[in-house]
Amino acid sequence: MITIVLFFSSCEKWTDPNPDSDPRQDERRYCNDPEAVNYNWGFPGIADSTVCYYPADLFKGSYRFTDSIYSISDVFDSANSHKTYQIEIIPNGKTTLRIAGFCATKNLIFSADRISEIAYADSTYMLNDTTKAYGQPFCRTQDTLSGTITKSTLDSLSHDLQIDWKVISDTGINYHRGTAIKL
Repeated sequence: MITIVLFFSSCEKWTDPNPDSDPRQDERRYCNDPEAVNYNWGFPGIADSTVCYYPADLFKGSYRFTDSIYSISDVFDSANSHKTYQIEIIPNGKTTLRIAGFCATKNLIFSADRISEIAYADSTYMLNDTTKAYGQPFCRTQDTLSGTITKSTLDSLSHDLQIDWKVISDTGINYHRGTAIKL
């Protein structure tokens, strides 16, 4: 019995020592917004929404786009191609962006994806003459646009965009393709 009493009286409850602070955690900031492209990059650290950038920010800027137009049979339309546009891509929220400069009187609306670095033409179900088409009105109300804008993946430092649009109009179907070079 004396042994048991001595055993329990000699034991002391364990207490954790104070942890050493890591100075890197005091300096490192990370984005804690799941809608951001850089969500949780740099974790652990201090959550800071000012370091976040969003899908629409990836496309922001002024670009020079030389339009190449193809018919539905993939025939190059030399008469209407090679027109150069200066377009401005303006974020309109975290994932939505407006494209000014392609159509004279209106902006085109696209939604950017956080993972794939692709922006898709916002679409609604429309009736184009007698043809049902998904897309948004293009430069004329008779035209319907669908398609994508993709960040160039050929060079990690490139800020260029690949444009691939399908336009259904009262005169037929055309494809607008080309590279938009950041100015």
